[in-house]
Amino acid sequence: MKITRIFIASALILGGIKAQAQLSLGGHFYGEDAFKYSQSKIIGSARMQAMGGSYAALGADASNAYSNPAGLGFYNRSELSITPVFNSLNTSSLYTGSTSNSSTSNANIGQLGLIMSSNGQGTRKKRSSFAITYSKQTNLLTDFSYAGQNKRSSMMDYFAEKATRRGVDSGTLDGEFNTSTGTASTSTGMYYQAFMIDPVSGSGAPYTKIEKSLPVNQTGKNSSTGSQSQWNVAYGVNLDDKTYIGFSVGFVRLNYEYLGSHNEQFPQGKVFNGFAYTDDLNARGGGINLGVGTIVKVSENISLGANITSPSWISVTELYNSSITIDVKPNTIVTDYKTVSTDENEYTYNLKTPLKASGGATFFFPGKKGFITADAEYVGYSQMGISDPQDNTWSAEQKRAIKNFYKDAVNLKVGAEYRIENIRLRVGAKFMPDPYKQKVDNLDRSQMILTGGVGYRSSKFFVDIAGVFNKFTTAYTPYELANTQNYGSVNLNNSQKSFVISVGTFF
Repeated sequence: MKITRIFIASALILGGIKAQAQLSLGGHFYGEDAFKYSQSKIIGSARMQAMGGSYAALGADASNAYSNPAGLGFYNRSELSITPVFNSLNTSSLYTGSTSNSSTSNANIGQLGLIMSSNGQGTRKKRSSFAITYSKQTNLLTDFSYAGQNKRSSMMDYFAEKATRRGVDSGTLDGEFNTSTGTASTSTGMYYQAFMIDPVSGSGAPYTKIEKSLPVNQTGKNSSTGSQSQWNVAYGVNLDDKTYIGFSVGFVRLNYEYLGSHNEQFPQGKVFNGFAYTDDLNARGGGINLGVGTIVKVSENISLGANITSPSWISVTELYNSSITIDVKPNTIVTDYKTVSTDENEYTYNLKTPLKASGGATFFFPGKKGFITADAEYVGYSQMGISDPQDNTWSAEQKRAIKNFYKDAVNLKVGAEYRIENIRLRVGAKFMPDPYKQKVDNLDRSQMILTGGVGYRSSKFFVDIAGVFNKFTTAYTPYELANTQNYGSVNLNNSQKSFVISVGTFF
């Protein structure tokens, strides 16, 4: 069955964009997903991560295959390398005055690289290199919980408002329920069959919540895993040891899994002791992007670099279902279904990620003692796109909302390396400004990422180690209501650390 956008909105009212986005679209704002899948922080080899990901004007690294393919022209021998990454995330959440803490971690292959270098031909072409690499572009790891007492509303209020907006009568909601499977074909049908809502009068809208007691003790837990990764095929050429040019093609894979729960207990409940609401979402996708870059040695000690990477055009398929489990007071509700679920639904749409462009400069210390490098990276968040080929009106609404909420950003990166014989000492930083046009949940979402590392290089192999440290704030809204005073968000303080190792051999 093809999922409707109104249906999937029941699951994904999360992540910080406030009610006016979802309500104006009559469904989920997919710009949040485009942003989530697109925001790369620091990626690449341990060498490049240790220097803040500043590689627009640097070469001879497998990361050049997708960052600036011109850097492949600096290779004078072939290379095979692997980069494992170990990530940890600690999150402190604040909801209605109560604090909760969560932590999670994972390990993955951040990068694989095979570089095949060859001698040049003719008088200008000194060397060239062909690269095949695999890389993790975005890490979608999250894990947090929240708990607090809400004196203003229940998630049941959201259920009632959503059913009221839909405007169907209770007979229609009954018809959307399959008594043999205990599942509903729509989210509002699920709310109704789980006794969350009832018509105020008669059999149609408006709807109201059945349990009206306050306060409500609310707890929740959200976790996600996955990544956007890509295979790159790239080529770089060295012309006269002064000009370097490169091209790349990236084959993108998206893999995302999300599981969320929201539980409510009613200390003064008349009908319910409580209920538990869960969401389960899986997203898979594939696409392509293109890149081109150049590096120019303007003097013995200064190199300038620039590259541009097209948007990734990705086809995404989502599988989603939700459920409600109820705990009723004795002698109140008689039902054969303690748990009511939605049918598993599938929805396919097209995603366009931002265009990215970088420019940078590197100053090399005399005597080959090291260098300092810096980049400015443009990311066109306002140009992200979401489209459904079967619904041009909805696609236009999504595009308009993206332009209203996101602005283009210029990330700043700086890094340095100092050489002591075969030892390399590295340090770096990356600043990412807030990409929202207006502050959402009154939070500053800019990020400062600090990095450092050490490496060893011989004529036959290399080993590099890096640490990446990032603290940032986000927010999560369990549900939203027409009256913004009647619900709240969970403020999240995140501490993210990565430990990166690259090992490679020359041949």
